[in-house]
Amino acid sequence: MNQEPDRRGFDRFPIALAIEVLGKGSDGRTQREKTTLRDISGEGARFITQHPDRYFQGQNLELVIYLPGTQEVKAQMRGKARVVRIGDSGTIAEGGGTSIAVKLFTSLQFKRAND
Repeated sequence: MNQEPDRRGFDRFPIALAIEVLGKGSDGRTQREKTTLRDISGEGARFITQHPDRYFQGQNLELVIYLPGTQEVKAQMRGKARVVRIGDSGTIAEGGGTSIAVKLFTSLQFKRAND
């Protein structure tokens, strides 16, 4: 049994929201992916990708999390993050995707979305 202490400073909350991830690949080209957020905390998040080859440890990303809304109000949260882990040892995400864990280095900013 692993007795390492949990190093997280915040509780992690499971959540399934649409997320758009923007960043530069190792080739320097801008890439964008719409996928699903799986959990979030005060300092990080985890999403699922079908394209793990687009990500690398230490990569800077911009996150756009789409919040559920109404016909009158649509909102999103935006922030910047850094990739800290790709997949978990022996763990495959739901739907066969790969888990990408990121550490937020800016606070998420709430923004009302315009159509």
